[in-house]
Amino acid sequence: MKQRTDNLPIVAICGRPNVGKSTLFNRIAGRMQAIVLDEAGITRDRYETIATYKDKNFILIDTGGIVNEWRDSITGKVQQQVKKALELADVVLMVTNAREELTALDFDVRDFVIKLNKPTLLVANKIDDNKHILNIADLYQLGLGEPIPVSSIHGTGIEKLLESIYALLPEQEFSVGNDSNNKDNEVKIAIIGKPNVGKSSLVNALLDDERVIVDETPGTTRDAIDIPLNWEGKNYLLIDTAGMRRKAHLRHAVEFYSVHRTLKAVRRSDIVLVLIEANEGITDQDKKIIGYAVEQGVGIVMVFSKWDLVPNKKEQALFLQGQIQKELPHLDYIPIVHLSVVQNKQRYFKDLFKTIEMVQKNTLFRVPTSEFNQFITELKSTHPAPTKGGKRAKIYYGAQVSVKPTKFLLSVNQKRLFHFSYIRFIENSIRNKYNFIGVPVKIQLREGDE
Repeated sequence: MKQRTDNLPIVAICGRPNVGKSTLFNRIAGRMQAIVLDEAGITRDRYETIATYKDKNFILIDTGGIVNEWRDSITGKVQQQVKKALELADVVLMVTNAREELTALDFDVRDFVIKLNKPTLLVANKIDDNKHILNIADLYQLGLGEPIPVSSIHGTGIEKLLESIYALLPEQEFSVGNDSNNKDNEVKIAIIGKPNVGKSSLVNALLDDERVIVDETPGTTRDAIDIPLNWEGKNYLLIDTAGMRRKAHLRHAVEFYSVHRTLKAVRRSDIVLVLIEANEGITDQDKKIIGYAVEQGVGIVMVFSKWDLVPNKKEQALFLQGQIQKELPHLDYIPIVHLSVVQNKQRYFKDLFKTIEMVQKNTLFRVPTSEFNQFITELKSTHPAPTKGGKRAKIYYGAQVSVKPTKFLLSVNQKRLFHFSYIRFIENSIRNKYNFIGVPVKIQLREGDE
């Protein structure tokens, strides 16, 4: 079990808070990945992506702002993440705000970068018009060579910056960016749930590394972080996400962005692990989170976390099972996994990935059309569709039209004649016949000819 790095050179972005590091990261990456707000301290975890320029690929890392005072435990952990990223880097981009005078903190960042003894490019950001171009003269005081003026928002100067990065990167025999086999074969796993249910702790335990920040403060994780993982020779992409609060509790812009990124992570995933704190049981917010994953049609595993803190495990397991049967009977197809990242974690991980593999296989399963229509014929014979207003609902034929989401299309006489209870009956009959454990099944009706 290890984090994949693809053996690419690493380019790390650093600087004091609010100099435009994340905007620069998004510009080089070519898409909006890191959350950007006009507020210090937005970026906390290391955010990584593979970037390409000409015939060279590199791992680009966005980091939190470097500060010299730690206001709280999270600030200290952010600084540790920055330090780790810069220690891993082959090339460092020190970003400054060229619209402002140099601060003592800029010089502190400079001192830290110089101690790394690594190739460093000084980026004069926020040069959005010609009147600010003269400001870069002050940046020579930093002693890091010629500043490279850019506007991360407008994209000016980025080509010159990329040329400078390119010159510092080693030659590559082939372009990883053009070889999509690894990405095509990797299983994307989004880890979602309420705040403080152990999502980031799970990621770190799987990687055996403090890759993402873990803190008791709710809302520690703010963005969806993609982290490659190799487990027993198979490639996965873990997506650590921000805790999903109720809408009424979202008070700041960053919280709205965080939830939006989490929902987007669900939509692009293959499998969703919904983490629920075992001692707390399934809450209304947990039900809403599960419901969103069901709507997206992705594979789902329900993970009861912090199992090591459960005093009577047998009794709690029965309680949770009963809660599902009583409150979520229509979701009894979702498999359950108990999880601890503290005690016997390898055994729990083995069970977790065994379940993930089963659900992933089920998300790809297709029922042959001829076999499905034979099944529909038998179903109509044993359980005829109900009548409404003296007119009977009729199913002419059907087919499975997609996977991810798993969707079946039924050609019928009139959609209005089909009560939702009969649609649910058809879905349950499909589940009894075929193995769709962990997979939401969608049934779509279309009026057509016999």
